[in-house]
Amino acid sequence: MKFKKLTVLALVACLAFTACGKEKESDRENEEPSAQTSVVTEPSEVQEPSLVTEPSEVQEDPDNTGSSASAASGSSTYLTSGTVGEYTYEIEPDFTADKKYYEEDLKNHCWIWDSLEEEYAPIWVTVSSGEKSNGGYGIGVVDITEEEDGTILITVEETCPSPEQITTEEITTPNVTVRFDYGTNGTPTSIKVVNTEGVEILSLS
Repeated sequence: MKFKKLTVLALVACLAFTACGKEKESDRENEEPSAQTSVVTEPSEVQEPSLVTEPSEVQEDPDNTGSSASAASGSSTYLTSGTVGEYTYEIEPDFTADKKYYEEDLKNHCWIWDSLEEEYAPIWVTVSSGEKSNGGYGIGVVDITEEEDGTILITVEETCPSPEQITTEEITTPNVTVRFDYGTNGTPTSIKVVNTEGVEILSLS
């Protein structure tokens, strides 16, 4: 009887040991998937979203400088001063502004010679476009050259308002003056004035 009891106890212990082993194996199997799940999340950590914004930062236009390097308006460049031959000159756009004795002469399409009654005085050559019934007209010196015979040739540009331009209703006499200073050869004695259309403007003097 004692032998049978021992045999039964041995069988029970064996079964209990086997069951415990199976439980531990099943526990390990249940734990392993959770370890695999943590491995799956690793790729998402490598793909940083900040890298997506890099293309927009690179695609910038460093050469966009706006309309600062725009084209010229097309109007002529007027002279202000210079030297022609042995003569030095300077443009005086407002020379006649406060001189009442010029008013009648400036109503003509002409040029006027003027000087001072003193030694080594400069001369002033005033070119007028004549009397205009409204504003918007202009005149400027675009070139001064010396011809082969020594004549000083002054070329002026005469402008008028466009049909769409709004102008003032007033009588104007657009004019410009060239002052020739006295130099080693004195001042010019032969002068000719033309406009950019090739029309000669005659002297009133």
